[in-house]
Amino acid sequence: MRKVPLVLGGVGMCLSMSAGVQAAETGEAGLETVVVTATRRETNLQETPLAISAFSQQALDENHVSTLLDMRGLVPNLQFFSNGDHAVPLVFIRGLGTRNQTEAGDQGIAFYTDGVFSARSQGTTVMMYDLDGVEVLRGPQGTLFGRNSTGGAVSLRSAKPRLDGFDASGEIAAGSYSMLQLRGMANVPITDKWAIRVAGAKDEQEGQTDYAPGNPFASSRKYGTIDLSSFRVSSLFKPSDDVSWHLVYENFRNRGTGDVASQDFKHRVNNATAAGNLDLDSDSLRTRLDVGFGEGYTLSYIGGYAEFSQAQMYGNEPQGDTRNTVDSSYKGTQHELQLTNPTEARFNYTAGLYYFEEENSIRFDMLHGSWGFTPQDQSTVLSTFIQPARSLETQSAYAQGTFKVTDALRLTAGARYIDDTREDKGGRSIDCTFALRGALPNNLVRNAAALNGAQGCYYRQYNDMKGDWSKTTWMARGEYDLTDTVMMYLSYETGWKSGVLQDGKGYDDLVTPSGSLDFSRNNSLLQKPEEVDSIELGVKTDFRDWRLSANVFYMDFSDMQVTGAVIDPVTGQSTLTNTNAGGATIKGLELEASAGLFDGRGQLAATFAYLDAKYDEFFGNEQNFGDARGRIWNNCAFGVEASGACVGNVFNFAGNNLPYAPEYQLTVQYSHEFPLPGGAAVVPRIRASYYDDMFLGWENRTDRPEGTLSPTDPGEKDFGLQPAYTMVDAAIAYRSSTDQWTAEAFVTNALDEEVKTEAFYGTPRTFYSWGQRREVGVRLKYKYK
Repeated sequence: MRKVPLVLGGVGMCLSMSAGVQAAETGEAGLETVVVTATRRETNLQETPLAISAFSQQALDENHVSTLLDMRGLVPNLQFFSNGDHAVPLVFIRGLGTRNQTEAGDQGIAFYTDGVFSARSQGTTVMMYDLDGVEVLRGPQGTLFGRNSTGGAVSLRSAKPRLDGFDASGEIAAGSYSMLQLRGMANVPITDKWAIRVAGAKDEQEGQTDYAPGNPFASSRKYGTIDLSSFRVSSLFKPSDDVSWHLVYENFRNRGTGDVASQDFKHRVNNATAAGNLDLDSDSLRTRLDVGFGEGYTLSYIGGYAEFSQAQMYGNEPQGDTRNTVDSSYKGTQHELQLTNPTEARFNYTAGLYYFEEENSIRFDMLHGSWGFTPQDQSTVLSTFIQPARSLETQSAYAQGTFKVTDALRLTAGARYIDDTREDKGGRSIDCTFALRGALPNNLVRNAAALNGAQGCYYRQYNDMKGDWSKTTWMARGEYDLTDTVMMYLSYETGWKSGVLQDGKGYDDLVTPSGSLDFSRNNSLLQKPEEVDSIELGVKTDFRDWRLSANVFYMDFSDMQVTGAVIDPVTGQSTLTNTNAGGATIKGLELEASAGLFDGRGQLAATFAYLDAKYDEFFGNEQNFGDARGRIWNNCAFGVEASGACVGNVFNFAGNNLPYAPEYQLTVQYSHEFPLPGGAAVVPRIRASYYDDMFLGWENRTDRPEGTLSPTDPGEKDFGLQPAYTMVDAAIAYRSSTDQWTAEAFVTNALDEEVKTEAFYGTPRTFYSWGQRREVGVRLKYKYK
């Protein structure tokens, strides 16, 4: 088999959807060997005892992946959706993730770019161009990757400069809804020890959501408009075989509109309360320095700095408010030292020290109809959330080693100690009893009672709080080679997700007898850390013409973090609530297979996933129907009030499925190369993905009965449920005889399937965020060598 390096920093993944086939002229067709670094060492994918998936840049191009949101369907048990009012992607693996898109929360999936952690969800929108690979590691990664990886890890690695010569490439794609994509790259060796690589990308597309007739913002850009751009400059300096220094600067901009929900998939209309506009700028600097000091020992420094600023206007028709991120900023810094010994040693190990800190600030305004806070509320009022200084500091030490008992039997163990501190200084939730844009008055009073009938602004909540948490996560694994081509492994691993801050208490709950405010009382509102214990049994085969990776897993969660926007049924007030489910169990089966057919001309790949993800213990609030109507779908936890509502709006969700966790997923992909005279070729490919139905919230709502919203409510089918569907993508490409020119025609979502990604309730008919409609296009690519 031909060895093809796919060294993906920090996490190595499987090339199941794009396994290459050795060139026919070698006389020996077979699948390429993929080298990955899931264990922080270069290993053969099929010899790596982990549930991993990986994609080269060629595989991403073939599957028309330009951002992370396009990867759905390529990895077992992977789901994405995009939040509207913060314009961030939210990611779920095996039903694990988070809906907390604010500066206070973390995802349950750890994201890395060139080995540098991306703490904020906005950091995961990076455009996917000129990459060495994309990696998805499923299951908790508490030892080598640490905190906030209870569901898994995703890693992107930008293409390194090459010292062996100049090359360049460029491509252009055009398609439905005025879609235009541009990509370009140039690799320039400066000397035989130093090279520079420059790459850039631009994505534009007209939005698919129209303004309702007569809307005052109808002349503005449609919601859903895409306007992304990025460029990257990287340097590789290798003065000797023992020293390598990689340095990357990257800029990313989002000038789109975000998207809003609508009631109809094909005819998307929203009577938005504001014109959509997004202004996000991100800059990052990443570096890795590797120094070898004899006999295979290497000391590495992995560091990074990132900052972004964001402003956004979002008109939310379903809930009748306008959401304005007036300003939001983020700064994050990482330092990591890592030591590895020779891979050939009978006992090889990886050890490291890690430090990360971030600083966030935000002002987020909501103009809305009265939520009933005070008798002085007008028809339009302002709620604003100002967090001038929310910070995180985390430090950890880790080590993991593998002992080769025999040539066939290997035992691995590892542990990581993590210490986290989060703090909010000066955070305030403020309400004004009138519409307001711009600067707030200076004379804010402390509570609503102090208004005495006058209009004004007041502090509704004081958010100062601090949380300190620490944890040691660990893992143990055994692996055994049944034959030269079949390996089995059994692992036990723990994961941990840090606690979370949220909005604090009001003046009356914090004031002391002396008249001062005791902010330590807010600490009772801290969301507890999330913990998981995971057992996984897997098998991997590696034959000449086909491969199979299979694993079964059982994950036991305690204090699972749950986030949702809970709406008061009386006032209509929307509050982002963080809570902990008592426990949850996730178990399932994952299969990945690939085969080379017809002497290497055909490539067949498939993935299958079965998932059973349920809450074992969960007393929580109904997000939208906190009155008697919520009992249509769930039982009360502490009894029923005289009104028919649950006491305290607390329901018992035990036994419910986790959202974004379909029970079955299946993807099959096939491509075939048809040679033409002169050495050119035509390559058609098709991919079909089936998804079982999934719930969009922890309430597991199905149908809404007639009369639920009003006496004339006709009811609604699949209320809060995405029914099962099949997504089909197809393409046909022409490749020139020199492999320099490629032309392709493609169609995505060929069946025009209606896919809901988020639900907005409380209207005569539910509003949904939708996936993309059918799109067709063409792509031209040229490589200069």
